[in-house]
Order: sequence, then C-alpha cells, then structure tokens
Amino acid sequence: MSVELFMKLKEIESLSRMRTSFELQNREHNARLSKLNDTRQEAHARTVKLRQEVSSANSALADIEVRIRTASEQKQRLFDIGSDEKKISSFTTEIDGLEESGLVLLEEVAQLEEELRDTKEFMSGLEKTILEISAEVNSDVAGVTIELSHIELRLSLLLNELPTEFSTLLVKTAAKNLAHGPFTRVENGSCYFCRFKISRTDESEIDMQKNLKTCSQCSRIFLPYGA
Repeated sequence: MSVELFMKLKEIESLSRMRTSFELQNREHNARLSKLNDTRQEAHARTVKLRQEVSSANSALADIEVRIRTASEQKQRLFDIGSDEKKISSFTTEIDGLEESGLVLLEEVAQLEEELRDTKEFMSGLEKTILEISAEVNSDVAGVTIELSHIELRLSLLLNELPTEFSTLLVKTAAKNLAHGPFTRVENGSCYFCRFKISRTDESEIDMQKNLKTCSQCSRIFLPYGA
C-alpha cells in the first residue's frame, strides 16, 4: 500500500467532519426560523382568542344593558302606578346588581383590549424580525449549500480513487464516532490512544509495509508514519 492512500483516508474523514458541521449549521438555521414561526403562530392564536373573548364580553354587556333597561322600565311603571316599595326595591336591587356586573365586564374588556393591542404590536415587531432573519438565514444556507456541494464532489472523487477495503473500513470505523477520530498511530509499541500493545510484526507491517490495520482494542485505523 502507499502512503497516498492513507492521506486520502484522512482527507475523506476530514471532509466528512466538515460536511457534518455544515449540515448542523443548516439545521440550526432552520430551527431558528422554525422557532420564530412557532412564536408567530402562538401570538396569532392568542390574538384570535382575545378577539373572541372581547366579542363575548361585549355581547354580555349588551345583554346586561337590555336587562337594565327592561328592569328600569318595570320599576318606573310600578312607581307610576303607586305600587308598594317592596316590589320597587326588588327591581332597584336587580338593577344595582346588573350595573355592578356591567362594570366588571367593562374592566375585563379594557384589559382584554389592552392585551390585544400589545399582542398586535408584538406581532408587528416579530414580522420585521422574521423578515430580517430569513434574509440572513437564506444567505447563510445558500453559502453552506455551495460548500456542501464542493465537499460532496471531492468525497465522491476520493472514494472512487480508494480500494474498496479502505473505503469500507473507514465508513465502518467512522460510524462508531470515536473520540478524537477514527485514526491512531503506533507509539512505543502501543496504540497511541488506548495504549494497547502492538506486536513488532504488526508495527513493521503498519509503518514499513503500509498495510491497512486496525487496533484490536479501540478499532481505530493505524496510520503509518509519513501519512
């Protein structure tokens, strides 16, 4: 085997890491926009609910006004015909209760309308933020997409240049997501990372003959010196 093949292995692994990093960037960009869109939907839903509550409260107020007017007319009629104070007093009590309920509803409507104004103002600012961030994200994603296309092309070329045993072993080892990567070296007769002892025969085959070998303990691929 040649050192050049091991150099290509390293480049493929490096490019694969770059690809993963770029893909992560795109996911983070999309997640950023998705979160803002979720916030917009929540604010819109809250606006719809507030409008419904305002409408319901105004309907209740209108009903109270009708009941107050009816009770007032009945009270006046009793007063005009000289009815007893007890009957007149009952209508007075009813009217007072309705007016108190109306005041509570008026306060509720005022609070709902204030929250509705705040929510609309928040949504207006949010729309501007989404437009700004969308432009920024689209620009970043476009740049990352170009980088990814270059990486994919280079990876394709490199993989086609590698013997099947090299590419297969790299894919298998990289899939284990080993800390510090899929490669190691022989150092003082041991694997550099896990310190597993390597026989002199294996060491010679790795460094002198450039044979493709992996550590029996940590599964990393041995790189010969010079690679």
